Amino acid sequence: PTPTPVPTPTPTDTVDHLEDAGTAKLTATAGDAFTKRISTRAETAAGKAVGKVRIRFTIIGDTDTTFTGGENVATVVTGEGGVAVAPALKAGEKTGVFTIRAVVVGRTVAGVDYSASVTARTADALVRTATTPLTCVAGGEFADLVEVKATNNGAVADKVAATATLITSADDATVNDKGPYFKDADGKTVRTLTGLETDANGLLKLPKLYADTTTGTFLLRITTTGGATLTVELTVTAAPTPTEPAPGTPAPTPTQPADPSASASPSA
Repeated sequence: PTPTPVPTPTPTDTVDHLEDAGTAKLTATAGDAFTKRISTRAETAAGKAVGKVRIRFTIIGDTDTTFTGGENVATVVTGEGGVAVAPALKAGEKTGVFTIRAVVVGRTVAGVDYSASVTARTADALVRTATTPLTCVAGGEFADLVEVKATNNGAVADKVAATATLITSADDATVNDKGPYFKDADGKTVRTLTGLETDANGLLKLPKLYADTTTGTFLLRITTTGGATLTVELTVTAAPTPTEPAPGTPAPTPTQPADPSASASPSA
C-alpha cells in the first residue's frame, strides 16, 4: 500500500514556547505615548527562532491605555528572527499597573505577560499669572482671584492634580483656623481645596477668597503632583472707621437756609 504522506508542519506547528525579546521597562505618564515597545520571540523546543507566526498582544486589566489606533488587541507576524514587535502603547488617563499578554494564534502554548504602568501627570514649577498684591479689608472679599500656571521641564503641565491650603505659617503647613477662606457649595467656610486640576493650558484659577475679622498677613500654599509648590501672600487690613472730631473741638454750626422772602437792601 502507498504510505500516507505526512503533512509538512506549518511554522505555527513548530512553536514550542514564547520568549521575551529584550523588552525594556514599560512606563509612561498619563496621556503620553510609551517610548518602549514589546518584543516577543517564537521558538522551537530546541530554541530555534520561528518566523511567519502570528502573535496576538492583548491589554488586560483596569486601564484605558490602548495600542496606537485605539485598540486593545493587536496581531503581528514574526519576522525571520522569530520576533514580533507590538504596536506602540498610548497611555490613557487611568494611572496604575496593567498587563499585556502575548500568545500564539492557532496554537496552545504558554503566553508571555508584560507589566506596564501609567503614572500621574506632574508639574515641577508654579507661578502666578499676575503680580497684583492680594489685599482685602477685614470682613470683605478679595477683588482678585488667584491664578497660577504649572509647567514641567518648561512645558505646559495640563491636567495635573493640585491642592490649595491656607496654612498656619511658612514653617507650619497645618490648616489655619483664622484669616482668609474659601466657601464650599453650601457657603460654608473651607481653608483647603482638593481635587483641583490644571486646564489644557496648565492654568489653575482658584475660587473667590473671603476674609474674616482677623487682620494681618496670611499664606496660601498650592501644591501639585510632582512636587511643584507655590506660597502666595494674602494681606487683610482693618476696615476704615468713621472720622471722629478731636476732643474739645466745637461742633460745626448748622447752616441756616436762605429766606426766600428776604429782598435785597436798597442802594443809597
